[in-house]
Amino acid sequence: MAKKIIKRPTKAAKQSARSEQFDQWVFYGFLAIVITLPLAISRITFDQFDIAKIFSLRLLTLLTLAFWIGKMLTSRKPEVRWSRLDFVVIGFLVLVLISTITSIHFPTALHGKFKRYEGLLTFINYGIIYFLALQTFTSFKRLSALGTTITLVGGLVSLYGIMQYAGLDPLGWATLPFEERRSFSTFGNPDLLAGFLVLLIPITVAEFFRTKGIKDGNLRLSYNVLLFLCYALAFMVLLFTFTRGAWIGAAVAFLAFIIIGARAIIAHRIKTLLVFGGLIVIFVAVAIYSASATHGVMNLIERLKSATQITEGSAGSRIEIWKAGLKMIEERPLFGLGPDTFRLGSERYETFRYVKMGQGHTVADNAHNWIIQLAAGIGIPATLLLIILFAAVVVIAVRYAWKLQGDERIVHAGLISAIIGYFIHLLFGVSISGSTAVFWVIIGALAATTAAVRTARVVPNEASAIYLKVAIALLVAVSIISSYYAMAMYIGDYYYARAIRLANDSDFEAAFTSYERAIGLYKNGRYFDGYGLFLEQLGVAQNSPDMIEKAISIHEKSKMWEPDEADHYVFLASAQTKLATDTRDPVLNDAVQELNEALEKRPNGLSARILLANILLFQEKYKEAIEKLEFVLAVHPENETGIQLLAQCYEGLGDKDKAKESYERLLSFKPDSEAAKDGLERLSK
Repeated sequence: MAKKIIKRPTKAAKQSARSEQFDQWVFYGFLAIVITLPLAISRITFDQFDIAKIFSLRLLTLLTLAFWIGKMLTSRKPEVRWSRLDFVVIGFLVLVLISTITSIHFPTALHGKFKRYEGLLTFINYGIIYFLALQTFTSFKRLSALGTTITLVGGLVSLYGIMQYAGLDPLGWATLPFEERRSFSTFGNPDLLAGFLVLLIPITVAEFFRTKGIKDGNLRLSYNVLLFLCYALAFMVLLFTFTRGAWIGAAVAFLAFIIIGARAIIAHRIKTLLVFGGLIVIFVAVAIYSASATHGVMNLIERLKSATQITEGSAGSRIEIWKAGLKMIEERPLFGLGPDTFRLGSERYETFRYVKMGQGHTVADNAHNWIIQLAAGIGIPATLLLIILFAAVVVIAVRYAWKLQGDERIVHAGLISAIIGYFIHLLFGVSISGSTAVFWVIIGALAATTAAVRTARVVPNEASAIYLKVAIALLVAVSIISSYYAMAMYIGDYYYARAIRLANDSDFEAAFTSYERAIGLYKNGRYFDGYGLFLEQLGVAQNSPDMIEKAISIHEKSKMWEPDEADHYVFLASAQTKLATDTRDPVLNDAVQELNEALEKRPNGLSARILLANILLFQEKYKEAIEKLEFVLAVHPENETGIQLLAQCYEGLGDKDKAKESYERLLSFKPDSEAAKDGLERLSK
């Protein structure tokens, strides 16, 4: 009997299998990115949303890059896919690097602003995502899987947003800086959630259209119902965010989808009726339900009407922010102030009208216009390159889509429409890693499937191979550094949240330790200010000059760390005043100097003027104090502290009529003000 010959895989076959395995893992890495980023939140950190997303993005990018390198090392014939657009991306990143080096604040330009994190490292992360997507999305099957994954994840995000609007949020959140019941889901802010939904909706509609008809069995019917439910929930939650810029972006995306995918859409008449019928029914239902809302923002029709009032409300406020941004661009047009440094620049250039509209309580940390935000931060040339990249990808992808039929045409239409709508949304909104990283994945994936991509084989011992190895080494180094900083930032934010909690529980020694650890791991102005205020309040409560001195030292470090941030000077001056024993104490002169510097950084600042007026009142320099207070009340006519100080200044000058007038003014909008009642009683004697 002949022996059965067992063929064992050759060494070449094993190597090829390993390479294919790594290639599949790279693809899974991208799916992990689009799954994790929208869902990532953190309940143990101070920033419960964006820091979890940037932490996830950096680690998953590093992991995906490692898989791709594994593929290159195990491949018998390693190849690199590239296109001419790569040079645009490289040029863009080089200009961002120069902008970071020449920025007004290097740490912010490198890491990005706290709770935004779009500094140099994040832009490089986007570039790596684009490059890896170009290598990975080599088939329609993978492109389709990307759309399916985004759709299903978006369904979960939308479902949570519905629960919030219905008042059924299972997670307890602290006081939120926007109207109650506005959906924010896993993004922490309605505007940020709305941006993701603009990406999501056209992709979800495309998935619904390309799935086989409802007559093909129960399983297929169930899947169709699931996809339609994802679409309906996403559109409903988009309305529940009450974000007008996102509505415009979604409308443009919907129009683009109809134009690009028209031929394939017409073949699905029933689904077309369901999509448009569902849109109308949901819109009407939300409009009717929200009509009883007492707040105009939460009334769908009133919110739509307000879109025409471009000089009032949030629209008017954004126009004033754009004016400040244009001044920043004018100052440094080539390389900008540095990535994500908009807040530091806006304090100097904010208009009086903007400060008045916000009653002096707000500082613009973002332009709410991506083009202005980028140009102010990284300069006009880099911004133009990014616009060129986006426009080129859209044009190339649309031309390619025109040649496709059926499912492929629909899927491409959905993805192209998604990035078009998101770009339009960003002209009125804010870019964050949780959505913009997905935007870059789609851009790379679309570019990868077109004829614009070329393939270059890597031949050992040639110059091109050496250049590639150097480039890979740089990518790995940057990814490792980015991941390290992301981890340090995340842990630091955990300790900052822990410090606040311990301080509230009166466990002061443990709070000291946690504050120190937080600053040691992730230096940023928010941590310094929080730590300094904690020490200052504790020093006052315990009547401990030493503790106040320690608070002053922390505020001084804060000022040194971010010299262009006006608030640091105000906090420092406030702590210094706590040490004053009489009107001639030299520490008051130090406080006045700090406040004058604060006004140099932010000429229209209110908090510095109020504190300065307080000091001048204490020093009996009444006329100088009144001058500061007149500006405060011109910005915020019902500023309680300002009116009370003004009344006291007039009392000090002996002008009883004006003092009474000020106290009566205070009582007109705050009838229970004891200070005003006592003042009037005192003046009537």
